This record gives sequence, structure tokens and C-alpha cells, in this order.
Amino acid sequence: MKAKLLFYQNKQELPNKLQKRDIDEFGTLFHCYHEAIDELFVRITSSHEISNQDWVGLGESCYAFCEKQQVELLQLDQENSEKMNVTPFLEGFYKADYHFDRYLSDKRQETVVMELPDQYKEHASEAKRIANAVHVARDICNEPANMLYPESYADYLKKLFADTNVEVNIVSQQELGQAGFYAVETVGKGSVYQPCVAILTLKNAEQDAMALVGKGVTFDSGGVNVKTGSAIGEMKMDLGGAAAVTGAMKLLADSQVPCHVQAILPLVTNVSGANAYLPSDVIQYKDGPSVEVGNTDAEGRLILADGILYAQRQGIRQIVDIATLTGNVGQALGLKMAGIYSNDLKIVTKLYQYGQISGDFVWPLPLEKDYKRYLASQVADISNMSSTPFGGSITAALFIEHFVEAATNWIHIDMANTSKFFPDGNKGASGFGTKLLYELVRNSEELWGE
Repeated sequence: MKAKLLFYQNKQELPNKLQKRDIDEFGTLFHCYHEAIDELFVRITSSHEISNQDWVGLGESCYAFCEKQQVELLQLDQENSEKMNVTPFLEGFYKADYHFDRYLSDKRQETVVMELPDQYKEHASEAKRIANAVHVARDICNEPANMLYPESYADYLKKLFADTNVEVNIVSQQELGQAGFYAVETVGKGSVYQPCVAILTLKNAEQDAMALVGKGVTFDSGGVNVKTGSAIGEMKMDLGGAAAVTGAMKLLADSQVPCHVQAILPLVTNVSGANAYLPSDVIQYKDGPSVEVGNTDAEGRLILADGILYAQRQGIRQIVDIATLTGNVGQALGLKMAGIYSNDLKIVTKLYQYGQISGDFVWPLPLEKDYKRYLASQVADISNMSSTPFGGSITAALFIEHFVEAATNWIHIDMANTSKFFPDGNKGASGFGTKLLYELVRNSEELWGE
């Protein structure tokens, strides 16, 4: 079945038989059947009242509606299309065409095709680049833990960026100590899946490098401090930060954004085993403090610290880390927006704005210095576990800040609450952070400027 896509603002624009229906709500869709071609009417308001994210959501709704109504070909009416914001609408439309079904015997075959006037071909290409990058991040998070583990993730990265100008370097388990990734080596040693670090470099502009550090725990059982929750299978998504960085690097490369970015992905599987690290162990970081392991389930901050120290040893002074770090951030902010921290409040304000633009919503949380007392240790410089159950996202951020040098501009994104699709978590991974990081890099001069 095919249908023509039409936008309307007033009921007088609808066919007579539809004019008695309620059209007050933005995004209302009506399907009008004809012998020649069906028509899909979409309720909008005046264009200046609709944000880009409204258009993205509308594109997603249109795709879902067509799929339900078995519309296989949707034709955009050229005269009517002046009412729409094409690129974000198509972004939403293409993002909605996602199903993780590679392990199903009965795979989904149908897809909804959008037929566009020639004048919108470039808009469609841009929208597809964005959607494809988000789908990369979603695929990574949705993969089962026995299919995606540190070494297979590294192999995937080599294939993903093979035809781009992103250089992929993998620091193997045997090389971790020499390269200074002591925490990655320690956290990953309990698993049969060997830990590694992926370093992705994209340099197509002469400017100072920015580092993106993404937590890549391919499965997190909690280690010796084993998790007891009923939904522990979701811990295959504990690499959401690494997935976001991977998706962003793919989008930056495909969009040919002038930039100089080094992505650092510490990749581990955190499980208990004969050789697993233990509570009370002490990790002495290269060019950094000593850390007492208070809890093996607070592993993400340990490996992020390795990534930050490595970036600073390379002379990088603009660092963004992103991680599915604490369940506590969801208690504070719910499931729609991630928590953000920075050692510069002006940067936090800009980051909030990029969240609004990208649709990866964020909200600033405080680096309350007085809470550092909860990370005190009697045997090392700092503990990886707070002594209080309160403010867990804040104390985790304070732990990471302990590794950030005074001259470094730093942003921390705690996205543990946003890794699943909102509002329906049953749809799996969200791909959160991909567009946010893309916007940060694309606007890096504005972000880090005075």
C-alpha cells in the first residue's frame, strides 16, 4: 500500500469527511482511503512553534503509524512540504526504522520507504547519517554479552571504520600495563574475555585534540560484589558510554566534520572468577593516585580514570567522559535526561543547550566538594566507593575529578538512566549520547571558548 503525506494546520484543509474529527493535538494522524492513492494527514501548528525535537518525534510517529497501517511507500507531497522542517522529520522517520532481530529465525521483512522530491535528497542523506550512527550505538548496547565482548568489540571497530579516516589502535591485554592502563587490566582479569583499550583518532583539522572517554563494560555482574537485581541481563548495556562515543565518531567521520578527536574506550567484562580483583585491593595508577577498591561493582569509574590519565599524558586538555555509571542518577533525574558535571560552570550551561538541540537531554548536578570526605581511605589516597548511600552520582563524579588536572577542561556525563529507550524501555537501547557528543565536537570552539 502507498500513501501521500500531507501536513495540515486547520480542519478546513482536511477532506470533508474528516473535518468533524478532533484536530487540536499536534501530531495527530488521519489516514484517508481513496481508490487511487491513500492520504496520510498530519496535524501541525505554525512552524515557528515546533522545535526540532518535535519534528524528530513526529517523524518517528509517522513511521510507526505507517508500519501499523501497512503503508509501504509514503510519498511526500511537494507543494505541501513547505510547511515542514525536513531534516529533523526525516531523522525521526529513519531512526524509527530500527529492529534488533538478527538472532530471530522469523526476521522482520517489511520497511516503510519515503519517496522524496529531488530537492530534499541532501536533507535525506544527512538524516540517514544521523539515524545510522544512532543505530550503531543501539546495536552495540543490544548485543548479547557472549557476542560482544572486549576483543570482538575491538574487531567490530576495525570493520566499522575501515572505509573512513578514523584510525583504530587496539591496546591488547598484554600491552595494558606498559601503556599505563592498570585499572583496565585489574578490573578485567576475572573474565575469560581479555580486556583491551580501543583508541580511535579522527584528525582532519589542525587544532588541539579533544578526548572522548567512554565506559565500555561489555557485561557487569558486579564482580565479587555481585549484583542481586532481577534485571541483571540489562548489564550487557553497561557499555552505553562507549557505544555513544562509537556512534559519535561514526557520525563525525561520515559527515566530514573538521575536528581533531581522540576517543578512548576501556573495554572490560566485570565478572567474578579465580583471578578477579577483590574488595580491599589497591590500584596504583600511572601518574595518578592510589585507590582502594571499596566495591568491585564501582568499576566504571576505575577504568574511566585510566582513560582520563592517558589523555592527559598525550597533552590533551579538553576531555569529555560518558558512562552508564550510577543507578543513583536515575533516582535524581528519572529516565529522560542524563546528569552532567564539569569543573567549569560556563561549560555546563552550554552543554545543557546542546542537549536541547540534539534531543539527548541533560541536566547539571553539583560537584559538592564537601562530599569528598565520603571517599576517604585509610590505606590509599582515595576509595572508589562512597561511605554513604546518598548522592551516589555526585560522589562518583568527585572520584573521577580526582584524576583531572587543574589545567584540564573536563565534562562528565552520567547516562546510566538513559541507556534504554524512553518512554518505552522494552524497545531496548536508546543510542543516547551519540548526537550529544557530535554536537559537542562540532561546536568545540564555542564549547571550550571563553
